[in-house]
Amino acid sequence: MIKYKSRVIPSLDKFDISFRMTKIIDCKTEEYAEMIVDKLSRLKNAKFDNILIPEFDYSLEGVILTQEVEYIKGEKFGMIKKRYRDKIYKDLVEGDNDWTFNDFNFNNFIVVERLNKIYAIDFQSYNFIPSRQERQNLWEIKTRMNNIIYEEMTRDLPFRKKP
Repeated sequence: MIKYKSRVIPSLDKFDISFRMTKIIDCKTEEYAEMIVDKLSRLKNAKFDNILIPEFDYSLEGVILTQEVEYIKGEKFGMIKKRYRDKIYKDLVEGDNDWTFNDFNFNNFIVVERLNKIYAIDFQSYNFIPSRQERQNLWEIKTRMNNIIYEEMTRDLPFRKKP
């Protein structure tokens, strides 16, 4: 669990704070519930070279799945900055594991720059995708979409304006 310094009393650096969030999923059927539990069980044991998974626990009552997930306080520029994007590509597109993440939306990767760590946070996009070509196609589609979104988000910022 990442610990952050409190700014409650700036002159005192005595408080460590960590964050957790609760996610509740109504799986609707036992079949879907079992599928998500299998996915989370695999994810709990997954290892990547550069990508980290926030600490999490889960429980299932009937078809209601409850996740307690470490909240990663960072920036959503894993897919924006090349040094992080390259690491994501290496681990998730070129990686040897047939289970990987398949949604490369910029919102799904949080960077804690002071620790130089990248976290994948969209657990539902963790799937069985053995085909490297399929992964490459998903990467290219989402990268194009991310570029359109970035362009739109930054269109009116001063550095984009021509003198």
